Amino acid sequence: MCMRMLNRRAHILFEAEDYQLLEAEAVEKDSSVGELVRLAVKRVYVEPKDGKMEARGKAFEALLKFQKKTRQKGRVDYKELIEYGRKY
Repeated sequence: MCMRMLNRRAHILFEAEDYQLLEAEAVEKDSSVGELVRLAVKRVYVEPKDGKMEARGKAFEALLKFQKKTRQKGRVDYKELIEYGRKY
């Protein structure tokens, strides 16, 4: 962990089995239980939000391009739509 000042405290209660698993994982990773919890919070709640809006914007733009490409006088080319979806 980089050296930074931690200035907020949270009191979290775990079931005994869960805490034992966290302790074992912390020993295995040469870390602390607190660091594991902070890392998990970052991965689940902080990091996904950083790139989520950008990814959504790109997906929306791709959909608009595809929609313009496939529209023919108000009709949808379903075969092309299916083929396009198979790429992902």
